[in-house]
Parts: sequence; C-alpha cells; structure tokens
Amino acid sequence: MFAKGVLLTVSAVCVVVLSSGARAADQTLSAPAASWSGCYVGASVGYARADSDVTDAPFRDGAYAGSGFSWNTAGAPYDTFGTDDAGIAGGVEAGCDRRFDLGGNAFVLGGVIDFSLTNLSGTGTSAISSDTHAGFDVDWAASARLRAGIAASDVLFYVTGGYALANIDVRAYDRSLPTVMDVSGGGTENGWVAGGGVEWRFKPDWSVGLEYLHYDFGKVTATGAATFPTEAYPRFENDVTFDTIRIGLKWRM
Repeated sequence: MFAKGVLLTVSAVCVVVLSSGARAADQTLSAPAASWSGCYVGASVGYARADSDVTDAPFRDGAYAGSGFSWNTAGAPYDTFGTDDAGIAGGVEAGCDRRFDLGGNAFVLGGVIDFSLTNLSGTGTSAISSDTHAGFDVDWAASARLRAGIAASDVLFYVTGGYALANIDVRAYDRSLPTVMDVSGGGTENGWVAGGGVEWRFKPDWSVGLEYLHYDFGKVTATGAATFPTEAYPRFENDVTFDTIRIGLKWRM
C-alpha cells in the first residue's frame, strides 16, 4: 500500500511539473533546452520505511531436520507475522547521463551509484506464542542502477532499476524464563531496486529532483542452536523490503 501511494504521489508531482515546464517553455522559446549529457555528483535526504514478513520456518539442521516441525508449530501452516519501521535516509550519489534525440523526442540514458545511511529497526511478536519475537535492523543501503527517461526542456522524467545491497541484521528470540532461544543472522545482503523520478535542471550546472525507490532483499534468515532443547535449530526467515522517497540536489559537470 505504501509503495502504491508513493507512486501515485510521484505521478501527480510529475504532471504538475510537466505542466509548469510546458508553460515556461511557451514563455521562453528562445531559451536553449538542457543537454542532460554529462556527469554529476549529488546528495539526497528523505523518508524511508522498511517492512519484514517473518516466517517461523521448519527446521533444516539438527535432530529435527526434515520433521516438518518449526519452533512454534508441528507442521504447516507455519506461523507468520510482520514488523516495520520508518525513519530518515540520507546519502550521496554520482552518475553520468547521455541525451539522444530521436523522432523529435529527447531521450536520456545513464547510470548512477548511490550510498545512503539510515537507522531502521523493528520487532514483531509471534501470533502463536507471545514469548517469541523477531526483528531487523537496516543501517545502510547502496545501489548501482541504470536509468532511462524522456526530457521536456529542463525537466527529466525517468525510470530506474538495478542492483542493491544493504547491511541487514535479523534476530529471533524467545523470552521464556530462562531464555531458550536467541538466534541471529544477516550481514551485507544482495537484492534489487526499482523506481522512478522527476528532475528539474533549474540552472545549467544544477538540478533538483524527487525520486522513489523500492528495495527487495528476499529472505534474510536468523538461525542457530537453541539453548533448550539443544538439538533444535530454530529458523526464522525475514522477507525484508523497504521504500524511500527523497529529494536530491545534483551538481552537473
């Protein structure tokens, strides 16, 4: 739902900016259009939200492997629950673009790398046992992306996507007395990222933009030996995604 809402918001902003750009173009026909070819560096800041769908997955290691049992269930359907968190993300980026004029339209192709710091963490509680909890922490994210768009004078509309990685730590624990389970996992995780945005070149060497990105890192697993029973190896699979919407400023060389 969050991703859908952000896409609608970005689309609305694009329509407003395009209309404004068209009016400005009518009033200043003698002004040259931005070339959009060249490299840039920039910084951005914005809103970030992470979600994790946690599954109490069946044992794969130890004496109970292959039994179909999980930490809190004796078989499917397995316990699932969610957790989320929202915060601020800020970072830097660098990239290059190339403009191509085809059929009277100005197309822009390019590549960009970026790095962002954030502090997203969330903890959820099992629907079966209130003693069982699982959570995640995201400290930073980076990406290497392609982007492609169409330029309308000094305004660029684009889509983007590529490779992503992030530092994601996951943990699951049982607060029974004494603690009978506390397992963890994660680290630098690989995934994909996709999104889109709009960018306005308000001066020859400067541009400002609004960008939405959706990151998906698949399953990040917390596992290890339980304190009791020691033959059990709990396995909690975290399906981690997060979304950002950010404003960026670029200096174009």
